[in-house]
Amino acid sequence: MLSDPILLILALFTVTLAAALQKLLGFGLGIIAAPILVLIEPAFIPAPILLLGLLLSLLTALQNHRNIALGSIRVALSGRFIGSLLAVLLLLLLPPVFFTLLFSLLIIVSVLLTYSRWQIRYSARNLFIGGFFSGLAGTATSIGGPPIAMVYQNSKLCTVRAELSLFFLCSTIVSLILLIITGNFSYYQLQLALPLMPAVLLGFVLTGWLEQYFKAHHLKPATALLSLTACLLILLQVANDTV
Repeated sequence: MLSDPILLILALFTVTLAAALQKLLGFGLGIIAAPILVLIEPAFIPAPILLLGLLLSLLTALQNHRNIALGSIRVALSGRFIGSLLAVLLLLLLPPVFFTLLFSLLIIVSVLLTYSRWQIRYSARNLFIGGFFSGLAGTATSIGGPPIAMVYQNSKLCTVRAELSLFFLCSTIVSLILLIITGNFSYYQLQLALPLMPAVLLGFVLTGWLEQYFKAHHLKPATALLSLTACLLILLQVANDTV
């Protein structure tokens, strides 16, 4: 658990903001929360952030269940499962610093992709590919949203929220089970996640109020700036530790 009250308040604020962002856009909890939480405590990735995302996905899926198309989700989940299996294998074989660097690079690439004009067509093949890379990145680093969200970029926002919430709910359960089986989810990580659960609930509730004042194009630049700054700090920290 976080014993420093200042760090705890920062973590609670970050998770609240990130949860509200994901509720608005369909994804984003990992992108905005993970870089800051990792600076506070590296053990936040991947299991604790996945656990927080699990709660948020459950709440969002229940609220938007009428807009869910199960056929599309099954294709994406099959790719996610294969990607998750590969991720846990890499977790067993590679040192932690590799995933710290991978985590930061994934954030940077994800932010850049959101500003690119590269369009990915919504299709069964792309859902599978997006699911695979979501499983690989999400299980290893807790950042699994951008690969699958790219496939949904031209879909209606209500569809994005509904289907991505169910996708993240099912896939996160699989990722957490695999992490537990392979010994990559400790009791200490559970202790890190539990105090932040109320922040997820608060972010979920606040979204109804925020929608009156903020739109996606307002939040996007702030999220990008915050994420890139945090990743730069993480990379500098890794460089200092290796010198």
